[in-house]
Amino acid sequence: MDMATVDIEYRLASGQRIRIEVSIEVKELLEHSSRQTRSQRRKDRRYLDFVGGVQEFERFASPHEDFADLLNKADSYKRLYAAIDRLPNLQRRRLNLYYFEGLTYRQIAETEGVGLAAVARSVKRALNSLNGLQAQ
Repeated sequence: MDMATVDIEYRLASGQRIRIEVSIEVKELLEHSSRQTRSQRRKDRRYLDFVGGVQEFERFASPHEDFADLLNKADSYKRLYAAIDRLPNLQRRRLNLYYFEGLTYRQIAETEGVGLAAVARSVKRALNSLNGLQAQ
């Protein structure tokens, strides 16, 4: 039984290119694995950004800070959460799905039945609003 095959070309770390012949099923499996890896890297990056913010928050209660700094940070967080609450529902939901639920723009767009660009614009506008509101 002959299986349909395709050639895949890879570039090694040395820059050398190699070509291998694999079945279509193996190629699809490799592509799926590659997409999963990229997705996980995006989630990890967002998680690390979030953890960085949490660590900043944990530092918030550091005994080495004076009380005025502590009150200043508490006020900043309070203003940030208030600003998030003032966002339109659509922006707040998409911001939450992207940053806290770890979905990609594409996944959000597919779930909501809208275009990828609409989701990206919505999240960007939410961030711009938050930056503007928090600066006040």
